[in-house]
Amino acid sequence: MKDARVRYWLSVGGSVAAGLLLSVIVRINATLGTRIGELEATLVVHLVGTAFALLVVAPWLGPQFWAELGERSWPELSGGAISVAMVVVANYVVPVLGTAVAVTLFVAGDLLFSTVSDQRGWMDVVRVRISRRRLLGLLLAFVGAVLVHT
Repeated sequence: MKDARVRYWLSVGGSVAAGLLLSVIVRINATLGTRIGELEATLVVHLVGTAFALLVVAPWLGPQFWAELGERSWPELSGGAISVAMVVVANYVVPVLGTAVAVTLFVAGDLLFSTVSDQRGWMDVVRVRISRRRLLGLLLAFVGAVLVHT
């Protein structure tokens, strides 16, 4: 029981940290995009990310990883392509809207997709039913996005 609670709170803290990093990378990438071009910055960001992953992550991967990777479906492998699209969009919109508004709108869209995918249990992730309380929280988050935007 204690291990589950520790893992839960580490997951909450990690999620908040990831949200903070999202705002940092969106700002950094958009700034690079204003200097060298939005598409060019997208390429550079992903080349640097790939090099970093090869240096830091790849040495930890064993033969089991490569065997398992060959068994994955295309939707499971599409995250990299979606990431490129996300960075391109962010590189164009952040200089226009500002980091806070852009990230707030990203989160609003993320919440919409996340709620639907949790409800449906897509991609074999934990299925989370939409309760009235959760729906109210989602509505308040969207209201917050509108207030930040205006």
